[in-house]
Amino acid sequence: MNKNFPIIVLMILVVALSGCTGSDSSKTTTVQVQKIEHENTNLDARVVEVKLVPDDVRAGEKVTAQLLIANTGTETITSETVEIKAKVLSLDDTLANLALKTMSDEQKTRNYSMNFNTEIKPGTNGDIAAVFQTIEQMQGKSLAGTYEITITLSVNGQKVEARIMPVTLKSGTPREFTPVPTPTPIPTSTPTPVPTTERTEIATPTPTPEPTPYIAATPTGKIIQTRIIARGQTDSFAESKLQIDAGDQVLWVNMLDRRYTIEEVDKKIPIITVRDLGRANYTFNTTGIYNFKLYFNPMRGEPSTQTITVKYNASQ
Repeated sequence: MNKNFPIIVLMILVVALSGCTGSDSSKTTTVQVQKIEHENTNLDARVVEVKLVPDDVRAGEKVTAQLLIANTGTETITSETVEIKAKVLSLDDTLANLALKTMSDEQKTRNYSMNFNTEIKPGTNGDIAAVFQTIEQMQGKSLAGTYEITITLSVNGQKVEARIMPVTLKSGTPREFTPVPTPTPIPTSTPTPVPTTERTEIATPTPTPEPTPYIAATPTGKIIQTRIIARGQTDSFAESKLQIDAGDQVLWVNMLDRRYTIEEVDKKIPIITVRDLGRANYTFNTTGIYNFKLYFNPMRGEPSTQTITVKYNASQ
């Protein structure tokens, strides 16, 4: 066996698994959380949730890691650094796993760092999303196996929290998500005007056909946050209009101690319920205009409205 193989495997898996902290692993294993002492106590944050899409990722597939960060301090966060230490515990491939036993902990471990510039004000949450392409195999050896991942969060250059968790990269044939082709509209013939001795008929122009909705087969990993707040004598959407790309996710954040129902006027998507001080999300895969109304009990007057325009992004 090529003695460089285990090291090459580890280097690739740092990238492949840097976002792999999804709910599938946490269902059966306890995640260790370590608070880090820091000098500026006014600057603090914690990782509220880590979600992996898809949650049953196989080696060789594209992964979107979604990280929700809460600002628990009194200063505004303007930059974040996520440091990831990936240590191989075992590989499914028998020969590759035997090679691991001859390596030191240092050789089994690799580090990776990601920087972000998401502004998070005190008392609010911020979302970070990253897309990673995992590797199916190296030198004919499968990269499926079990790893110990340590994620350390720094905000504004100060380390505040670390999480240690096991992650499994599964084996199997990678699944491909092919975009749904857009049907070609059938052209409508324009009637020819028939002249008469008394008058000349003017042909009615053919209406422009409605654009065929575009469907995004794979989420973009981008999260658009919007809030539910108290405004005047009623509760309402903080942002009445949003414009997003197909495949983007909208996250409604309830800032109030009340339960809400969000309903799309034309029933294009299912009714969404947001619990008190909770969150709800929906990924808009189809282009179009979505009109929402906000309901709660007891209501006074007309419900608040929100319009979300989902457009096609040719650069995707």
